[in-house]
Formats: sequence, structure tokens, C-alpha cells
Amino acid sequence: MVEVGYIYNHGVKMDLNRQISFVPGPYFSTSPFRDQATIDRLTANVANPFAGLIPGTGLNGSTVQRQQLLRVFPHFTGITERAAPEGRSYFHMLQGRVEKRFSHGVQFLANYLYSKLIEQRTRLNDFDPLPEKRISSDDRPMRFVLSVNWDLPFGKGRGAGAGLHPVLNRMISGWTVNSIYTAQPGGPLGWGNVIFFGGDLPINNRNIDAVFDVTRFNRDAQQQLSQNVRTFPSQFSKLRQHGVNNMDFSILKNNNITERINLQFRCEFFNFLNRPSFNPPNTTPTSGAFGTITSQANLARSTQLALRLVW
Repeated sequence: MVEVGYIYNHGVKMDLNRQISFVPGPYFSTSPFRDQATIDRLTANVANPFAGLIPGTGLNGSTVQRQQLLRVFPHFTGITERAAPEGRSYFHMLQGRVEKRFSHGVQFLANYLYSKLIEQRTRLNDFDPLPEKRISSDDRPMRFVLSVNWDLPFGKGRGAGAGLHPVLNRMISGWTVNSIYTAQPGGPLGWGNVIFFGGDLPINNRNIDAVFDVTRFNRDAQQQLSQNVRTFPSQFSKLRQHGVNNMDFSILKNNNITERINLQFRCEFFNFLNRPSFNPPNTTPTSGAFGTITSQANLARSTQLALRLVW
């Protein structure tokens, strides 16, 4: 059987949280580099008009930073509107399936998905009128899954060896092997308010000590952006973490004790080829680990043995 399908989904009025006591955008710097004058102006201490009026808070002192008084609600340190119905999502998926049901003891099922998920669930700047339209953290543009099940053609009722001695016949009968292979790219990398010098940024997640070219970013801690209108997107479709390339394999043997009772032996191998899948690299330019992968996302190959009584 061959099946091809297409799915489209558009979500509206999705819940998101929003900081509504923000400093308006015109007070922030629009420079692509660190604007120390703007930083000093917004963080400078000035006379606090709320001094002595808000006991038990950090806004009760004689002075306060200027940026606090520029907020929409300056007498609060922060106000979060929760579950605001402002989020949206856009999803397209082309899917294909090929299935061969049992004949000669073989069954396989192959699924392939080609998709894109875009979301508007967070704001790049608190004062932005609309959420950032970006590739979703849950986006996986492709996914391929192949499962194969084979009842080995040996022993009673399966062709080869059916006429052997009953003891040998029982030893070679009832064997089944199956495998599941999964491949898909990883999720998009998340980026902060960084200074990027421009150009292509190829990703190589197999080189865990240098996933990308760190020289394309400003890494000087004294020159990082602050109090600015952010324009650098938080995620990119082509800049992704390491994906999944995994195969699970198992061997089963059915031992029919009676017509109604079956003792099944199972030997299962998870991550059979022992392939690692890595966590995202560090994307903080001021970190000593910037551009490196320091941990593994999946587990090493493991084996599980079991006996299952079916009646």
C-alpha cells in the first residue's frame, strides 16, 4: 500500500505570557554596537518619587534607576500578563507511507514526513506590538521511520527444516527479528542578543569542539549589547542541533508449550549501532565553551533480555 497526504494547520489566539510593564522602545539604542551612553543614561540613579511610599519593596529607597521610572507601570518591578490570546502558528506537512503486510513472513512500514512549523509565541523585545514570527522550537523539517518484521522461515509451518527431529525443530522454530530505524534533523538553535559580524555560518555538529565559526561573533564581554532594540532573530531554520540517527533491533523466539500457552524469549537492543545524538552547542559568545558541545542527548547502546508468558 502506498499513501500520500498533506496536512495544514493554522492556530490562532494561542496563549502566551507578556511583560506589560516595559520601557518603551524609543528610549533604547538602535546602534548595532554597544551604546554605553544609552546604557549609562537608563541605569543612572535618580531621585525616587516613590520613596517611603512602597515599603517592603526595592522601590522604597531615595533613589531608583531612570529606566524604572520610564516603565509603563513604574511603581511595579514587573507585571506579566499570562495566557494572553495573541499567539499564532502555521504548519504544513507532506507525508508519505509505504506498507507491505505479511507475506512470506515479512512486513515493513516506511513513513516519511516533510514539514515546516512557524510560530508567533514570544516577543523579541518586550515593547514589540506583535510576537516574533520564527521557526518553531518543535520544528523538525523531515522525519523518516522504517520498521521491518521478519518471521524467519525455519521450523514447523515455515518451510525449511520442517521435517527435522522434533528437538531440532523446536530449536529452530519461532524466531522473529525486527528493527526500527529513525532519522530526523534536530531542533533549531536558540540565540541571544548577540553581535554577529555577518556571512554564512555552516553548522557541523559532528565536530563537537567547533560546531560553528565563533570568530563571526563579538565575544568581548565589555562590548556586548544591552539596553538596545534587538533585531537579531532568536532562531534560524538552517542552524540546528544534532539530529536523530537511531536503530533499535530485537530478536524474539516463541515457544509454544501448549496450543494456548506461549513462552516468548526477547532480546532487544536499543541504539543498536551505538550512534550518539548530541545536545545543542553553547550559543553564549562570552562563554569559554561557546560553539562547543559538552553533553550527549541519548543513551549508549543498551540490551534488554526478557521472558514473556502469553496465555
